[in-house]
Amino acid sequence: MVAVVVQGVVVDPVTRGFAVILRDDLNSKWLPIYVGPFEAQSIALEMENTKLPRPGTHDLIKIILDNLHANVIKVNINDLKDNTFYASITVEANGEQKEIDSRPSDAIAVALRSKAPILVSEKVIDQAGMDAHPHHNMDEKTKKLNSLQVKLNEAIEKENYEDAAKLRDEITQINPDASRKTKPAE
Repeated sequence: MVAVVVQGVVVDPVTRGFAVILRDDLNSKWLPIYVGPFEAQSIALEMENTKLPRPGTHDLIKIILDNLHANVIKVNINDLKDNTFYASITVEANGEQKEIDSRPSDAIAVALRSKAPILVSEKVIDQAGMDAHPHHNMDEKTKKLNSLQVKLNEAIEKENYEDAAKLRDEITQINPDASRKTKPAE
């Protein structure tokens, strides 16, 4: 297993879906994992240290674990079958460790909130990792689109449809293809 860090959440320019980019410094690889829009928002909000007025799903999981005096020890992304990643969350409670099956997006969101390490099997990195090069860093347009998308998701969640429409229009103005969204399976 190789330790990775969450590099960021990006919008795939081809599919318009969201991907979490995990960085493996040991092998100089990036591992993109497609996630749903709500999971992407949850991960991005935690990375930006933004708190919602009420707990989101992953915040609730962390609160429950804390109240049960359970700790997230690590997250493992351990397999890739038919373009689907598999993960588990290792939790310790009462001196006993349990491994819990999880979607990678949920495991990553919980790991970030718990400050737990995220580990990826070398097999998965070999199968799906991409060479990391400095020119792969997000350009300003991509950063702006990602920021607007997070704000759009927040406006929709708060049922503020007027702001959501303005944000949607701003996204479409920057990237006309943004109106044709598809959601790849996790």
